[in-house]
Amino acid sequence: MIKRGLNVVDDVVATIALAGVILLTGFNVLFRYIFNSPIAWTMEIALGLFIWFVFIGISSAMKRDGHIGVDFLVKKLPKSLSILSEIIRAAAVYFVLIYVFIYLGFNFMATDKLTPILGINYQLINIAVPIGGAITAVHFTRKLSFVLRTEFRKEGGG
Repeated sequence: MIKRGLNVVDDVVATIALAGVILLTGFNVLFRYIFNSPIAWTMEIALGLFIWFVFIGISSAMKRDGHIGVDFLVKKLPKSLSILSEIIRAAAVYFVLIYVFIYLGFNFMATDKLTPILGINYQLINIAVPIGGAITAVHFTRKLSFVLRTEFRKEGGG
């Protein structure tokens, strides 16, 4: 149940955030150029939703192997170097997810800054960074464990 919920939550949040950005930006353009009366607060909400879309959307892309990778050279390497390359890649991904997204993301959250118009605390916006990093780490770990299991089955002849 938790696994299925985690599989869906990033898609739902990213979709809602993207739809919100599109709708708010569209309404603001309409009000600015048609009615000559822009809505000031839409930029704040759209920016916050965009941040949520990006950092939660990262996990959604990880879940689907949607990130760009250049594996042309890795496929040409001998098996031992290919495995070493995968270990280095996994270590780099974990470093970025755990240190940059989660650790530094929580430090980035430690602010009392408010948005200028609505007075929303930036912590509500910036918490998307460590949450996205954590969910992405879960999806990456699942993908990595699947790859390792299938590689060991190939090696074992099963």
